Amino acid sequence: MPRLSQPIAPASTRVEFIVSPMLDMMNLMYFTSLVPQIEGVEGWPVRLRDEMSPDLLAELDALYTYPAGDPGFGGTLGDFLFAHPEAWPNIDALTAYIRGLPDGVGPSDTSPGIEGLIYQTTFRFLEEPEGASFAGLAHRAAVEARMRGLDDRDESAIMAIYDRPGELRERMAALVERFYREHYAPVLQERRRALEASVASHRNESGADPSELAGRLSGRGASCLEGQCGMDHERFIFTPSMDMGPYSSCAIVGAIHGTIYPLEPEFRPGGSVEGEAQVRQARLFKALSDEGRLGIVRLLRGREMYANEIVEATGLHQSVVSRHLSFMKAVGLVTARKQNNMKFYSINPGVRDEFGKMLDLFVPALSEGTPSRGR
Repeated sequence: MPRLSQPIAPASTRVEFIVSPMLDMMNLMYFTSLVPQIEGVEGWPVRLRDEMSPDLLAELDALYTYPAGDPGFGGTLGDFLFAHPEAWPNIDALTAYIRGLPDGVGPSDTSPGIEGLIYQTTFRFLEEPEGASFAGLAHRAAVEARMRGLDDRDESAIMAIYDRPGELRERMAALVERFYREHYAPVLQERRRALEASVASHRNESGADPSELAGRLSGRGASCLEGQCGMDHERFIFTPSMDMGPYSSCAIVGAIHGTIYPLEPEFRPGGSVEGEAQVRQARLFKALSDEGRLGIVRLLRGREMYANEIVEATGLHQSVVSRHLSFMKAVGLVTARKQNNMKFYSINPGVRDEFGKMLDLFVPALSEGTPSRGR
């Protein structure tokens, strides 16, 4: 399929690069919770799961899966921080913001209360079952009805937490404080310097096309702004983070589109562009080392396919196919476009050049007079 044309941002669009250790820390917590759920997360999030106290890890996993799995209450809260710069500067500002969240639904969609965040988590990231409709239901009734449709969730336990918003608010604030104190504070200054160096390198890009920026910073060319999230936003906020592996994150909060992009290798302590190229190549080989993923590549050789087609053709469970496609997309092996609420996947044409570079690694050995067989 031809690549989608680049959309043009509205004339009033503002592109901003910001430094926020607190957004970086919340992103680190999110990816630490994702380690058992998705493939390809690497580095500190993996090590943290061995280093963290069992009770702290259990609480992190609980709040990043409540009420119905990834991204959970914690992940949704992290997204909404893009609309609340008062929470960006430091740990005191972040916990003050969390403890200031009201109990109920909240004053607006961009400033939800505790119950509003639970509602947003339930419906922003979960597909509605076919034939189900929650329109017109009160927030609590809608969450309760949605939970009844999930066979593997304890509806009564979920709603009990919904009805104790003050308890959930304090649990989240306590989790953030303890994670900061035990794990993030010791590396804060080093990470801040790295984040600041990245943002400083982009100081002249306030007029750049947001879609091009997002694609370039993610290292995959295409971004969620191409045919998925769209360009109808007044502000595009970009902030770096260090612990994302091949992934990037984005959030839409009202008129704001927020992107957390992987910190460039030249700004990482001990990092280099050459080393990053090797990491990228290793990720591609890892993506092809699984029989299921290799089978999906074979299916996509001739044409693009939507996710349910791939499920039917492979016989794999939908969750397995989804996990495979997420990893393959993250490393740049496949691309995705959204049309009529369906995602279509195809092989990334640029990956052929990448594999060509890998094959060049063997050329010198073949051209330096390798002895022929029988000599």
